[in-house]
Order: sequence, then C-alpha cells, then structure tokens
Amino acid sequence: MMTLKNWAFGLAILLPAIAWAQPKNETIEYFTDDEVRDTRFSFQLLYAPEYASRRLALYEPVQDGNEIYALTSEDAGAVYGQRIGLMSYFELREMFHLGIGFTTINSGFVTNGFAAFDQNAVFQDTIANLPATTRFEAIAVPIQIIFHTQMTDIWALQVVPSYDLIFMQKIERQWESGAPNYAADAATGALGLMYQRGSQTKYHNGFNGAIGFAIGNEFRVANDLVFTLRGEFRFGLSPINNSDIGLREIPYSVGGAFGFRYYL
Repeated sequence: MMTLKNWAFGLAILLPAIAWAQPKNETIEYFTDDEVRDTRFSFQLLYAPEYASRRLALYEPVQDGNEIYALTSEDAGAVYGQRIGLMSYFELREMFHLGIGFTTINSGFVTNGFAAFDQNAVFQDTIANLPATTRFEAIAVPIQIIFHTQMTDIWALQVVPSYDLIFMQKIERQWESGAPNYAADAATGALGLMYQRGSQTKYHNGFNGAIGFAIGNEFRVANDLVFTLRGEFRFGLSPINNSDIGLREIPYSVGGAFGFRYYL
C-alpha cells in the first residue's frame, strides 16, 4: 500500500511533465478586408468644360416690318465654357449621396443675324446683319443627388440629377470683326442698345437657376481617392438678362465633368 510520502513523491515527478505537455498560449490576431471608415463625408475638386448656347423665352418674331429685330432660337451658335469648383458629399446610404458645393461659371453663346438700322434715316434700312458673342460670369451653389451603384471593386456607375442656385456677376457682348465703325452720334438701333444693356451689370438677372442631369463613372485610384468622369446636360430655368426689348435669353450647355473625390 502506497503511503502518503509515496503519493507526494509521485506528484512531484508528474507535475513538471504535465506542465511541459501543455501548449503555449498564442496571441490571437484578427484580420479584416479593409479599414472601416468612421465618417460618411467626402470632397471633390471638379472641372467641367462645356459647349453652351441659348434659347429665347417668351418671344416670337412677327417680322411685319415694325420690329427692331426678328431673331429665333435657331439663330444661336455655341461657344466654349467651363465650370470650376469644389463639392462636398454626405452618404445617406451606400447608394445615395447628397452633395452641395461652390462653383464659378464662365460661359456664353453666339447670336447670329442681329440687324442694325440707321434710325436717323428717313427709311430704317438695315446697315448690317451681324453676329454677337455674349459671355457671362456667375457663381453657383450646386445641389446634387448621386445614385451610386458599385459595379466592381474599383468601378462605380453614377446617375446625378442636380439643381444650381446661380448668382449672375457680369454679361458682356462683343461683335465679330467687320462690324461698322459707327460715328459717335449715330443711331445704331438694336445692335447698339443690346451692347449697352449687355455691358452693364444692372441689366442682368441677379439670381437664376439651372437644372442638370449627368451620368458617368467613378474609378478608385487609391484607398480613399477616386477619379470621376461624367457627361452632362444643363438648362437654365429663367433668362439671364433682365430686359432687352423682349429678347430674353436662356442658356443651356452640353459637356462633361471630371475631378478627384476624396473620402474622409
């Protein structure tokens, strides 16, 4: 029969062996596919080149011989314009992003066929039919909703309706080369009147608006940085000029927009 002393001696031998046989505790490591962002905000720098023209609002030429001019919407031509600005976005959901920003606008249009009359003559004969280039500058506050669909890990499809609050700054009209060199006291009819009105700030609508629609792509170039590329159409909601003897002009444009967007 084993005595208490023998039991103690056996345990003393077995305990080191049991302790040696136990596996060592290893540090547990956790892995994730990507870092989780702690914010839904992002910012975008954009540049938007465009070809711009105009339509006429609430004006139909009568051409009965009594009008100072008779123009149509089809008398307009296109010029190159651009928008530059900064947008900020908040992700309401992964598929819906709400954006607001600040942009500058430099755009315009060409109007062909301005008929200039010598109103000092007995009969108001046409002196010339001339094209006039109109340029305007404005600042805008665009409001956008992005419908965002992630197609692959690096490519997303986006549909972007927008509304712009536009604050007009300046309108200028310049006549093409070959315009008559009128004497200082000559009456030049609509041509001179349009130039005077269009050259002064007080004759433009201080506030305006435009609706837009864009569709394009977003390409991931870094973990939090993407490149955006869109095609877009924009149409003014009201005339840019306050009063031009009934000739009120609404700008529109077709172009694109590209830039870099950074996710915080």
